[in-house]
Amino acid sequence: MNNLRLKALLGAGCFSLLSSGIANAGGFDRAGVNIDQLFDAAPYSFDAGVTYVSPQRTLKNVQRLDGSGMSSSSVDVGGDYAVPRIGIKANIFEPVDCLATYTEPYGAEADFGMNNAYSPTAVEYYVKTNDFGLTCSYKVNVGKGTFRFIGGVSYQEVDAFLSRQTLLAFGNTGLGKFQLSDEAWGWRVGAAYEIPEIALRASLVYSSSYKYDGLSGTVDSTGFAGGPLGNVTGVFPVSASAEIPQAVEFKLQSGIAPGWLAFGSVRWQEWSKLGIIPINGVINPVFGTPSNVSFDLLYRDGWTVSGGIAHKFTDQLSAAVSLTWDRGTSTTSGYQSDTWSVASGISYSPNDKIEVRLGGSIGVLTSGSSTFTGVGDAANAISYTYDDDLLLAGSASVKVKF
Repeated sequence: MNNLRLKALLGAGCFSLLSSGIANAGGFDRAGVNIDQLFDAAPYSFDAGVTYVSPQRTLKNVQRLDGSGMSSSSVDVGGDYAVPRIGIKANIFEPVDCLATYTEPYGAEADFGMNNAYSPTAVEYYVKTNDFGLTCSYKVNVGKGTFRFIGGVSYQEVDAFLSRQTLLAFGNTGLGKFQLSDEAWGWRVGAAYEIPEIALRASLVYSSSYKYDGLSGTVDSTGFAGGPLGNVTGVFPVSASAEIPQAVEFKLQSGIAPGWLAFGSVRWQEWSKLGIIPINGVINPVFGTPSNVSFDLLYRDGWTVSGGIAHKFTDQLSAAVSLTWDRGTSTTSGYQSDTWSVASGISYSPNDKIEVRLGGSIGVLTSGSSTFTGVGDAANAISYTYDDDLLLAGSASVKVKF
């Protein structure tokens, strides 16, 4: 192995750290299912880590557009989250490698608080996923390198929650709580080409959508006071349909000098599939009539572009830095604007069996505005603005090779 190959490969540890999801991507994306561990040179490896993300978003000039006259000068959006991941890679036999993974690749969290102009739209909501995946590759020698055919499947669970503080006629108020869950299967297919001599790797992976056509759960309106027709409250069944949309990701890395590695990626995901999601079966707690309730996302497709460089300082220590741009998925409503972030990380390997990685990221959630256009749930009749806000993240992981 020549010096360029040795140094470039050892510098790749921080690249895998930075590509593991220190980001705040559009839609519900929290870095998807990362399969970089599949390319480990070691026959067997175990990798575990966690990423913590803290977006500091504040909504300003919040105005109700439903005639109530409610307004709030600012509403803080609490939405910190952690994303764990575990991977076990094994060389089943030559030329087949497989990677079993667990992560929480998609989600969203926000807590807007009570008794403000945003409360009739949402007090709190979250979307959480659990993904159990298996991805395998088949290697074929081509020229100076190796071509891989890649395929895999994932079993994914989703749990969603939404609460609203409704200001009703006759002085009645209440908090409606919606809880839904479902599970779905998805798959991925792709290819990669590697030239280990110069640490070159190019990969293209397509990930299918996860169809949640059977979202079901309950709405709890027991906290509402009775209306003119009596107390029409309780826990009632509700249902909905949604999906985690398809995605395509291209990644490229290469050694560029002894001890130096450059890398980059482009990811597209069809978040425009998530427009208005009706919640079926809701009963108005005052009048006992069907109520039109929906989760109005009105997203556009998401694009994430990232690039960076890694350097090997010693046999034990390497570091990397990257720049990421994520196109915001919000259109007429919502506060998912474009995001710019810089991430850095270090990788420490006390020996050839253990690798410890630490990373951090700082970014800007860009400014924008949102207003209700009359499409969707009338409870979402609201407008607001937001300035540039801070995005902070940190990550830690450890890998053991056999």
